[in-house]
Amino acid sequence: MKKLSIIAALLLVLAVATASMADSRHRFFDQNNHLDPSVLAALNLTSEQTTKIEALHDTAKKEMTHIKAQFATKRAEMKLLWAQPTLDADKIKATQKELQALGTKIRDIQTDMRIAFRNLLTPEQTSTLLATGFSKNYRFKKGGEHGKEKRNRN
Repeated sequence: MKKLSIIAALLLVLAVATASMADSRHRFFDQNNHLDPSVLAALNLTSEQTTKIEALHDTAKKEMTHIKAQFATKRAEMKLLWAQPTLDADKIKATQKELQALGTKIRDIQTDMRIAFRNLLTPEQTSTLLATGFSKNYRFKKGGEHGKEKRNRN
């Protein structure tokens, strides 16, 4: 039992560290949480828009940090549950539902941020954004193929 507790603690630390570092998946913001210069140039954002968009991003990131840490902890817990010699189906299903609920919270925050972002843009900026393909795979294309289009080519 002591061995299991040590493994669980190590997995928890690893999961929290991974969750805190894994936030920079999209290319819309750089590592300092500032809008990418190519986005600024393409959309021709005003300084007021840039400030508001960065504030939206920061707020969403702060909201998601705690949820992502909980998500990582639950994932580690789920791995431990599956690693047991005798499975506890009720605990596995309950943990799975908790993971799904946390994932839904994260996606809701992301969706709210994207809606607020789009509402800050002028109709011309929205047209430019849509023309770049940003809405297809949630990333700003900087020339070249990203996401599904590239993977599905034969």
